Amino acid sequence: MHAPIAEKKIKSRNYDAVAGIYETLANLYSFGLIRRAKLAELDYLKTGDRVLYLGAGSGEEAVAAARAGARVTAIDLSARMIERLRRRMARKGLTAELIAGDALVLAPDPLFDAVCGNYFFNVFGPDDMPVVLAKAATYVRPGGYLMIADMAPPSGPLGPLAWLYLKFGLSFFWLLGLASQHPIYDYRPHVERLGFRQVALNDHRLLGIGPALYRTLVFAKPEASA
Repeated sequence: MHAPIAEKKIKSRNYDAVAGIYETLANLYSFGLIRRAKLAELDYLKTGDRVLYLGAGSGEEAVAAARAGARVTAIDLSARMIERLRRRMARKGLTAELIAGDALVLAPDPLFDAVCGNYFFNVFGPDDMPVVLAKAATYVRPGGYLMIADMAPPSGPLGPLAWLYLKFGLSFFWLLGLASQHPIYDYRPHVERLGFRQVALNDHRLLGIGPALYRTLVFAKPEASA
């Protein structure tokens, strides 16, 4: 399931190196659509929900969720990312459980009302991604949500242009050692095979027109059997 320890340390160091600019770069490159896709998840959270952010980075969506009254847990392999998030929470007078560590070795008790993997699963190659996704699904309580904000699989007449744009960004992060090279994932069949039901699919387009570039997905875990 896990990348070799040496590789995980390299990725951690690489994310540490870009901790101060990562979020800004992502939002500039996407014209704010990456942020929009993450914040769209707030519509499915309630005050008091326990929410886990996997690979949280510097965590603008975690801050927004805490401000909205969610009980936030955020984990990231990069200690510098988590420290930036800690300072951001403190400046706004917010509290959260912040963990610098491996998102794949948690054993939450109780399970979370919502688990968010935002631009997290695309770090992994095609062989590992479904395994990591299945692990994340085990953190969701029965009746809870698995939420994913990520790139949208290109489709339609302008799909090839969207593919070029998305692959350029993916290749850039690959060159920095921050992601794997892989197709643009469609997470829906993988999550549905885990028994989840799709609740929402929101596509995000530049100026509201053209091909979908980013996507917000919300899936519900079945309620526990009586």
